[in-house]
This record gives sequence, C-alpha cells and structure tokens, in this order.
Amino acid sequence: MKHGLGKGMLALIDENTVSEIEQNQIITISVENIIPNRYQPRKNFNEETLRELAISIKENGIIQPVIVSDLGNGKYELIAGERRWKAAQIAGIAEIPAIIRDCSENERLEIALIENIQRENLNPIEEALAYKEILERLSITQDELAQKIGKNRSSIANTLRLLKLPEYIKEKIISGVLTEGHARAILSLEDVDKMIAFADYIIQNNLSVREAENEVKKFLEKEKSVSRETSEKKEDFILKNAEDELIRILETKVEIKGNRKKGKIEIHYFSDEDFARIFEIFKKLIQ
Repeated sequence: MKHGLGKGMLALIDENTVSEIEQNQIITISVENIIPNRYQPRKNFNEETLRELAISIKENGIIQPVIVSDLGNGKYELIAGERRWKAAQIAGIAEIPAIIRDCSENERLEIALIENIQRENLNPIEEALAYKEILERLSITQDELAQKIGKNRSSIANTLRLLKLPEYIKEKIISGVLTEGHARAILSLEDVDKMIAFADYIIQNNLSVREAENEVKKFLEKEKSVSRETSEKKEDFILKNAEDELIRILETKVEIKGNRKKGKIEIHYFSDEDFARIFEIFKKLIQ
C-alpha cells in the first residue's frame, strides 16, 4: 500500500528506484561499520524469519543492497534494510552491498516508520509508539501523518489509544498473546484494575475478539444497570429523609411523589384547626 507516500520519500526507501548511476555506485561495507537507524521503531524482530533470510543470504548472497547514510569516520547509518543487515550477521557475512544516500534527520525518522509499515507490520504497540514519536518530532497532525503513510486518520487515532493501556497489557500485545482487537475491547473499561482483570479473563478463556467485545458489552450494561439502581436507591433515601423531616416539622402526614427533578409534595390536614396550624407554620417560615 504505497499510495500514501510522496514520490520523493518513496525514492529514498525503495530499492527498486535505484538509478543507473547508483547501480554503478554500489559499494561493500563491513557489517561492523553499520549502525541501525536511530529512529527504528521495531524493537522485536522475528527470529525464525531472520534465520530463514540468513540461510537464503548464505546461499544466494544479498540481491538488493541496503541503503545507508555516511556518518563519517568510516561509519554508516541504515536507512533501509535492517533485516538484511541482521540476517547477514547471523549468516556470518562480513561485508554487504550498500548504496549511500543523504538524508535529513526528519527523513530518517519518516523512513524508519514508513519502511516498516509498508513492508513488514510492526506489532501494534511499536506502531503506536512510532506514530507518537513522528507526530511529536515533526510537529505534524494526525491528518498529515495519515497522508504520509496512506492510512485513515481514525486508524492512527485508534492505534495511538493503545498507549493508554497498562504496561502489563502492552506486554501481552507485544508478545502476541492479545491482539489489537482484544486491546480495543479492553480499552472500553477505562479502569486500570478492570482492564488487567479482563485481559487475564480473555487469555484464560481463549476468547476471540468478537467474544471479548460481547463480554465487555455485557459487563458495561450490567455495571450501568447497577449504577442506575444505586442512584435510584440513593435518591429514594434522600426523598425519604426529606419526607420524614417535613413530617417532623409539620406534625402531619406528608408524601413526596416523583423524584428530585420533578414531582409533588402532598401535605395532609384533617380539620380546620389542623389547616390553620400548618398555615401558621408556613407563614413563619417565609417571614
């Protein structure tokens, strides 16, 4: 899905856009003299796929050169191709083909994010952290980021919400025990202790995303019902106290009907004398 990249940015990270001049400028660089992109958002590389790539490299060599920038003093920073660089080390390859390109700090940051998103998905937490970093460092909006990487702004916003999760749950997502879909269902709970408890419930019962969503929905509905009942009981208690206080003051039967927002207060009297007595109480209260 490369439609979200500008031609300039795409040319920086796409080895297929290597010009004839650059083809003639491919050099070999010692793997020891290469450092990873400082803005690389990927923290976890799949060891199995790296080993498979290492076997392929050992048998066939590196077909596509990595792309680096020259840091001086014989050191280079990766722009694209970190998996090939890591696999070459596993394969025991001392030198790898490379093309040198000049990049600004902002371009390095964008490339580190874009290369991973376009080619091999980050785990949801890594992706969220990458979004957060590029938004903060480049001072751009979510809409502008969406245009750069060809995603909907809502998708970026939903991924960023994952950073609100407790660390315990983030670790479960990174390890693949919980999916992003599970995480979004958990986020509905808001309370940290409830989130953690529900995450464990999902894992213990091996719930699918749909099942987790249904369980959260049922829990929230039950919680809302309990909250409503508690509120009603509290209101009943307040009205009953008010009713008792009026009975004490007026020394007659009083009934409060309705709730605190709307209703009526009925004051009973049982004779002319009773009416006059109650009327005098009200006169004194309003004087």
